[in-house]
Amino acid sequence: MAKVPSSLILLIADDPSFTYLMQRYTQRSGCRMVNTKLGEGALAFVHRTQPAVIVLDMAFHRPAGLKMLKDLKSDLITNDIPVIVCSGLEQESRSSEAGADVCLCKPVMYYDFLTALADAGVLSPA
Repeated sequence: MAKVPSSLILLIADDPSFTYLMQRYTQRSGCRMVNTKLGEGALAFVHRTQPAVIVLDMAFHRPAGLKMLKDLKSDLITNDIPVIVCSGLEQESRSSEAGADVCLCKPVMYYDFLTALADAGVLSPA
């Protein structure tokens, strides 16, 4: 798969281990990634960076991830940005209902991540 020019991936995650894994996957894919943590400033960060795709880490025990997804999909500036939600199986149906474009179950495998990026238009077939 080849990278689409000027594609930026934004990771919204609080877990340092997951952030590290996604950074490795993104580097390996040839894409560029920036990251921020869940919280009040995350939506403003999305507005500033205007990423091609958002990867959102949703932990079951933290409702902030689901709220972030709903905020992204209800905001006029961000609602067209594809969101790839990474979560446990128990979050998948709620993520889909809230507007996730792709749901990946943890642990996220590299090939699944690449496929999700291709589906979002960030990578094109080689």
